[in-house]
Amino acid sequence: MVRSLLWTSVFVLLMFELVVTLILVLPIPRKWRNWICLKVSRLELKKRLRVPLIGIFFALLFALLDTTTYLQHIYLKENNEQQQRQQRLFDSSVLDRHLIKEKEYKTGRNMYLVGFAFTLLFVIGRLTELMQEHAELEQQVERLTTAATTTSTTTPSVATVNNVGIEMTPVQSKKKN
Repeated sequence: MVRSLLWTSVFVLLMFELVVTLILVLPIPRKWRNWICLKVSRLELKKRLRVPLIGIFFALLFALLDTTTYLQHIYLKENNEQQQRQQRLFDSSVLDRHLIKEKEYKTGRNMYLVGFAFTLLFVIGRLTELMQEHAELEQQVERLTTAATTTSTTTPSVATVNNVGIEMTPVQSKKKN
């Protein structure tokens, strides 16, 4: 009963992570995405969701540990039964072998579920970090270009932004001989 609840919750978490990942990678116009990222980053969700995310991480770690120990238990039981069959010189029932294979299949499936849930947890974290960094950098570029255009009318070669001198020279490409 407890295992069933654990694996159902892991499956629901995996589906939730898939939906969040899909939302994060949807092609949205850049200005909208940057605006959304900047508004969401002001909520400081990373700090607020730290405890639940750590709880989810340890729950997934527990689920991974549970499935590996259960799979190891199945393999040991299967090896013991094979040794007993060789000693008795008769084959065990087909139903017993089928049940063991079914448990082995379900345990392997559960291991994949936990692995994918872990992977998506890290992917979502990295995607959100990259999106936030991109939005902040674009905002800085926009500020610098507006500052450069306003100061270029007064001083054509050097623009100062936050007391930092930026030399505005055209980029020259290198030609191969």
